[in-house]
Amino acid sequence: MPSPTTSPARSPHAAAPGTPPRLLTDARARRGRVRSPLPRMGELAIDTADDGRIIDLRRQADAPARLPRGRAGGRYRCCACGEPLIFTGPSTPASGFTPRFRHARHTPGADRCAAPATHQADVQADLTVVLALHDQLVRVLPRASVCLQIDPQLAGQRWEMPPALVVRRDDDIAVIERPRRLLAKPAVTRRLSGVRARYGDAAVHWWFFDRDDTLHFDHAGDVNVQPYSKPVSHTKVRPAPIQRQIAAAGAAVCWISNDTVFIPYGGHPHIHTPEPDEDWSGDIASWARDWRISHPLPGSGATWWGLIPLPLRALGTHRGFRPTSAFQIMNALERAQGGRERHRRRLARENAHQRAAQEHSEPTQLTLTIPAISPAPETNVGICEDTAPVVDDANAAAEPETAAAPQPPDSVVPPHSPYAPGPHEPALSPPVATRERRFTWRGLLPRRWRR
Repeated sequence: MPSPTTSPARSPHAAAPGTPPRLLTDARARRGRVRSPLPRMGELAIDTADDGRIIDLRRQADAPARLPRGRAGGRYRCCACGEPLIFTGPSTPASGFTPRFRHARHTPGADRCAAPATHQADVQADLTVVLALHDQLVRVLPRASVCLQIDPQLAGQRWEMPPALVVRRDDDIAVIERPRRLLAKPAVTRRLSGVRARYGDAAVHWWFFDRDDTLHFDHAGDVNVQPYSKPVSHTKVRPAPIQRQIAAAGAAVCWISNDTVFIPYGGHPHIHTPEPDEDWSGDIASWARDWRISHPLPGSGATWWGLIPLPLRALGTHRGFRPTSAFQIMNALERAQGGRERHRRRLARENAHQRAAQEHSEPTQLTLTIPAISPAPETNVGICEDTAPVVDDANAAAEPETAAAPQPPDSVVPPHSPYAPGPHEPALSPPVATRERRFTWRGLLPRRWRR
């Protein structure tokens, strides 16, 4: 039995007593770490020998096998500072060495890059946005080759625009721009002319703007359209001057959100000119205001652009990377525009016919002319003075107070009628005045009983 003071035998690979434990470096520990989505500058380089193509060691697995090692005559340049880089790779495929680009000088900073930190941050942010679109295109266009490309002379300078994505499939070429910052007009002009001179007129030049970034998207409401049998709603956008410049140069402008692209068409306000047999007043007055479409590229006079949503993979379903399905919807909108105008003009003609019928059916008001009437002479109609009422002696003796009571005045007939009688109408005789008798209980008795 060993002595209690004797220490057990240690393995030759065990750590010395008192030293901190070593970190796990096996494959299981490496799989547990979450890698940052931001690109590392040591994985990217501008290949001046390949017409400015950007090498991405993370996405190009065959790069260590096909690229020369070392300085390669200054072939590799840093995307931020523009200095020559040294390419280091594994000696054997089983060595486990991670290939990377490194700077020759030993300067402080990320990856020993001499560029200012703000400049490195801008380059890294631009590359992050462009590489995200690169991954989307690779996923939806499996038969196409997608790469980043930039003018080699811009290495080390502050990018006015990020590198472009060049998509090739058979004989089709598409150059896709993915701007992140605000663009200047001279920079856009140089990029448009450079792409046309480099790839020719056969290449399609796309400009993808962020649909969710208010810096490049000015929402202008919605428009209800019916290209086919079912009505749909399209988003409207107020195009920026730079976006109008791009469309006027013949390039294609669109917006992207996740895996959906929005293809624009132009909207022009229009007021229908009334024809001689039309009436646009009343209930259909507002129908005179309409709009016209311009396509496949928005016209220069469009006050707003309507957006047709399409999946990103729709760009690769036809030759030339053209959104043929969006163009078909635009043609349907133009046909619906003609049908909408014909329908409204038919309603305007019906409105004119209805108003004309109402004017003919309204009765005319007749004016009655009354001849002048000469005033008739005034005539006092009443009881003659020589005619006295007959009073019974018995009643006079029995009712002295009744006989002496004042009587109401006789009714007076108006001097003349308001209208003169016609020539064939008989003249009306004046009414005869009658004396009203006072009611008494004695008057109910027979005459012989009144005494």
